[in-house]
Amino acid sequence: MSDPWWPSAILRLSWPVAVLLLAFLFREAISSLIGRIHKLKASSKGVELVLHKMEKEGQLSVSSRAELAGLSSHDIWALDSFAQGKIITKVDQMSPAQRVAARTLLDLNLLALFGEGPNRQVAVAPLGRQMLDAAKLLPLL
Repeated sequence: MSDPWWPSAILRLSWPVAVLLLAFLFREAISSLIGRIHKLKASSKGVELVLHKMEKEGQLSVSSRAELAGLSSHDIWALDSFAQGKIITKVDQMSPAQRVAARTLLDLNLLALFGEGPNRQVAVAPLGRQMLDAAKLLPLL
């Protein structure tokens, strides 16, 4: 006598039924969430979900904010220090660490180089000002 077919059918259908039941129970919350999605990106590394409300309230992490993407906190610190005059702007008077920071920010078009010879200096570029403004708007949670 052969085994009945229905126990294996129940086992195969149990997880889809459970998913449908959960979707039905949480349909209002799921519907609300879908309506607030600003950006959804799926890749082999995972899923990135950004909601409209989070973006409007500035609650996105630094790496999720388009204008700050690719910048480290050190980059922002150095840019702010150049802007406030805490770091020497004359190239020939910079320490090696200051030169590296300046070069990095120059490569990112956040600083501009002007002058010639011993009078060469760096100054915060318009894009650098935009980055500093974006960083100032980033809330601390």
